[in-house]
Amino acid sequence: MINKIGKFFLKSISRELLIINIFSFIILVIGIAISVQIIISDKNNTQNFVNASNDAYVQVTRYVKSTDLQNNYYIDNLAQLNNINIALADMKGNIVLKSKGIKDRYMDLDSLREHMVKDHIGKTVYELYDLYISGNKYVLVTWKNSGAYHEIFKHVFIIAFPIVISLGIIYFWSYKKVEYIKYICKGIVKISQENLNCKLEKRGSDELGILAEEINRMSLNLKNMMEREKSLQRFKNELMTNLSHDLRTPLTSLIGYLYLLNDKNTSVKNREIYSKKSLERAEKLKLLIDNLFQYSKLESGEVKTELCNVNIVEIMEQIIGEMSILAEKSGIEFVKKYDMEDLKLNVDPYLISRAFQNILSNAVKYSVEKSSVYVNITSDKKNTVVSFQNKPIQDLSDEQIGKIFERLYMGDKSRNSYENNSGLGLAIVKNIVKLHKGEVWAKNKDNTFIIYVKLRNDL
Repeated sequence: MINKIGKFFLKSISRELLIINIFSFIILVIGIAISVQIIISDKNNTQNFVNASNDAYVQVTRYVKSTDLQNNYYIDNLAQLNNINIALADMKGNIVLKSKGIKDRYMDLDSLREHMVKDHIGKTVYELYDLYISGNKYVLVTWKNSGAYHEIFKHVFIIAFPIVISLGIIYFWSYKKVEYIKYICKGIVKISQENLNCKLEKRGSDELGILAEEINRMSLNLKNMMEREKSLQRFKNELMTNLSHDLRTPLTSLIGYLYLLNDKNTSVKNREIYSKKSLERAEKLKLLIDNLFQYSKLESGEVKTELCNVNIVEIMEQIIGEMSILAEKSGIEFVKKYDMEDLKLNVDPYLISRAFQNILSNAVKYSVEKSSVYVNITSDKKNTVVSFQNKPIQDLSDEQIGKIFERLYMGDKSRNSYENNSGLGLAIVKNIVKLHKGEVWAKNKDNTFIIYVKLRNDL
């Protein structure tokens, strides 16, 4: 319960300030009350001396009826009780009764009247009272030292102590907060100077602690944005460099074939060959542009998935059917290693079709002639895994496998020289699978290359 109350107050500076002020006020009130009580009970206080003298006068008037020396016992007890000196003198100043410790037998009454209580610091003060005993007039004299300077300073210190403590508590709390504010300001200056690695220490759970935490989060987001911006800039530069090369090659060939087609000396047979070659180069240009457009949309986040509950097996069968003509040209055979006919998943059918088509297209392009491409589909309660296995023209190293899903990566010369290779196919696959909150990875084992696509069943 106490911890909950503490956390409640520590989560707001206004509540912290309120409880600090209340706490300081309580200390101040209690301190002053105790100080006043100490001062009142101080026997060296001048006012207390006057009160004690008045009380002694009343008691003597009431109980002392003669100047018999036996009354000295009573006078002495009264003096000890009130912590003062008491003497009873006749009008000539002769002392007839006195408390212990008084050695004088005579007192100059006129002189003593000049030293009656007038707040003489550090001097002996006196009180004189006229009274009658057995019909004769006497003077009751009380006196004591009024207190040294250090006694007065002690009283001032007693009162000032609780005030100083209260102000100290408020100052200490304020000092810590002000120092923390200065610390946050310095951190903000560093961040404004692009030192985005600067991280502010969170102290407490109040508004300042939350501010420091939010500044850290803002700095991290800003850092990520700048890194992403730099990455996009690098991507643009790489894209321009690679695509300018990739586009120049088929475009130069296309222009060359078109010049030959327009040449009057070109035979009809050669015209057919050049026309076919021109079409191939145009198709490559179209593929490059289509892939670039698709990848740019995926990378920029413009593409949103339109999920439908569709049969993933049916999609795969359709893609295999479309790719069969291209596969037959290279003597590639598709082998289906799944026996299911219906497997419903919530996916974007267009994007998933594009991903599977890109993978199968790569498998056909880079497989050894007259080999097989194996397609397998397995599913459990949580995930569905689609794998594509083929025998590659050339083994890929672990480093190359780690890069095949990067944009514009072409693992070897055979890939780079392939007429319809853009270097964006598997990068597009990676983005599409990511949009579906899935995973894609590859491995190479015993001259067998396998790509795995894992999709969630509960998407």
